[in-house]
Amino acid sequence: MRTPLLALYYSPGKYGLKIGFSVSKKVGKSVVRNKVKRRLRENFRLLIPSLRKGYTYLVVARPPIADSDFGTVKESLCEALRRADLFEVGQ
Repeated sequence: MRTPLLALYYSPGKYGLKIGFSVSKKVGKSVVRNKVKRRLRENFRLLIPSLRKGYTYLVVARPPIADSDFGTVKESLCEALRRADLFEVGQ
């Protein structure tokens, strides 16, 4: 699932929940990339209790994410997860 800020890849996994984040140099210098990774990690951490179990996730940041704030990143991540139907019932 793709949004303007990120791309979400997922597949069923045998080892429970696994998460990976990829932020390329196209997003910005190391300070910006690390800030983006921290925002993605924290937003995903907050969503873990409401996600379906048994999947492996990969979140790939796209360049416009560098100028986005915490709330916008969360909205984009939720939108991608919702479109992929990865929330438990009721989300």
